[in-house]
Amino acid sequence: MSVASFKALANKFVTNTFADFTQPYTFESVTRVPDDQGGYTTTWATFAAVTGFIKPTSGKEMILDDHINTENLKKFSFEYVAGITADMRILFNSKYYNIHSVASIQESTVWVDVIASESVAT
Repeated sequence: MSVASFKALANKFVTNTFADFTQPYTFESVTRVPDDQGGYTTTWATFAAVTGFIKPTSGKEMILDDHINTENLKKFSFEYVAGITADMRILFNSKYYNIHSVASIQESTVWVDVIASESVAT
């Protein structure tokens, strides 16, 4: 592959990728809130609202405690936001997703890929 064709392919990829950043979703983090008895309770609060794209990556079924459980992983890609961590969750289309990994592409501050699975986030 020539350098010119590689540059054209890379340019097309970046253009198409950023054009697909149309899906809104929210990152939530656990926060401690004072209760009426002098202690604290935990709740989820919005950390960042982003627009990006979502791509299904894999799925599997497993038997756990005599029940069939499914896990469907999705990749959430979006413009870089500092501070996103694996102990947060994602709210997308009224469903919660537990974060498995957070990776900035080429360790840059351009965009981030997050792998997450739909489940009952606690």
